[in-house]
Amino acid sequence: MSNPYRSFTLILAAFVVFFGIALSFAAYFLISGQIVRDTSDITRSAVERHFSGLPQLSGLFGEGTAAASDGSAHAAHGQTRQDEHAGHAGMGGSAPATADAASDAAHEALKQVIRTHFDLYQIQEVQMYDRNGTIQFSYDRSRIHTPVADADRREFERVLASDDMLSEKQGSFLRLWIPIADASGHVVGIVEAKRDWSAQKDNILRISLTMALLTAAGMFALFFGLRQLFLRSSRIIERQTEELGDLLARIHRTYDESLQALSSALDSRDNETQGHSYRVTAYSWLLAKELGMRSDQMETLIRGALLHDVGKIGIPDAILRKEGPLDDMEWAIMRTHVSMGVHMLEHIDFLKPALEIVRCHHERWDGGGYPMGLSGEGIPLKARIFAICDSYDAMTSDRPYRSARTHEEAIAELRRCAGTQFCPTCIEAFQRLPKGTLEKVRRLSQQEMHNVSIEQFLPQVG
Repeated sequence: MSNPYRSFTLILAAFVVFFGIALSFAAYFLISGQIVRDTSDITRSAVERHFSGLPQLSGLFGEGTAAASDGSAHAAHGQTRQDEHAGHAGMGGSAPATADAASDAAHEALKQVIRTHFDLYQIQEVQMYDRNGTIQFSYDRSRIHTPVADADRREFERVLASDDMLSEKQGSFLRLWIPIADASGHVVGIVEAKRDWSAQKDNILRISLTMALLTAAGMFALFFGLRQLFLRSSRIIERQTEELGDLLARIHRTYDESLQALSSALDSRDNETQGHSYRVTAYSWLLAKELGMRSDQMETLIRGALLHDVGKIGIPDAILRKEGPLDDMEWAIMRTHVSMGVHMLEHIDFLKPALEIVRCHHERWDGGGYPMGLSGEGIPLKARIFAICDSYDAMTSDRPYRSARTHEEAIAELRRCAGTQFCPTCIEAFQRLPKGTLEKVRRLSQQEMHNVSIEQFLPQVG
């Protein structure tokens, strides 16, 4: 059997490690989620505020879109008209090239305005879509007037339909889809922004590591505290269990010693049966072992064998110690010792299992016994065992009116009565008991037994 202290320590350690890891991961995800939400909300607020506050952005999704993208720099166009004339005169008419230069300058000017404000929030990339999914502005001018990528179409339509921001982590960047509403609250466009959040990630990592260390310290303290509590409690419980076991053992010894004293007193009263209780108990114990009876059942058998004739305490001496045969009236009185014995013991809880021997040890296999006329398997096994042993001891003991029979004569008589008075299976088992062992029981029982308990006696015989 495994050591309970070691098992508890391993289980507790596994629980503490698992709980600590789970708590650390939960803290990391909670902190990360909260920082992502806060960063996203701050970024959205900044973008919306700049859209409402910067005139360069306010018309990007409305009537001023063309001006903001291809030709929003009317002022720049007026400023460059003289250059266009000069180009026509000196360069032979390069108007398209001049228009592209003007458009690049306008885009660059708008880009610088946006970056001046958005760089404060570590926004590295920007795409601004109208409701149709067409890019109206991007840091990369080549993407202007191109549709939203197929891979991003789902996110775009989701934000457009829900009027709510969408954020997702992509490595060191936080990708945001921010809806832009006009004065009436209708979404007129969507800004896709990639914000560098490496600093926030570093903060999350530092906070999570700190919490993990604190959690580990707390878990170790909890582990050692619970382990010490378990060890102290276990030792107290073990000590109390041992004390209770000792107390119960003493109580059982007191009970058994009382039974043995009562049995010895009965044997002393009946001169014909001196040592009888110990012998029939030993014979029954040997036969029960031969039949393979469980140890807890054998304990009940021993108690019942010791007390089988306890009811004879109520039988008058004139009948109990009569040297000759009993007449019918005397036999009727003698038979009452069974009911008197049951009445004496039936209110003692720990002796109730032994009552079946006291009540049934005079029943016969063929149903001709008393007091209930039980037969066959209806007679409890312990009573069947005891009946054989009681008869064997009676036949091999001297009586004033006859001499003891030999072992062989007693076995022959038991075999003759198998199937009528006795259980055939039990008779077969009894015949297998060695003659020397049975004779040893009788020899030991005739010695001084006042200071020998039944627990000391039985190991000597088998």
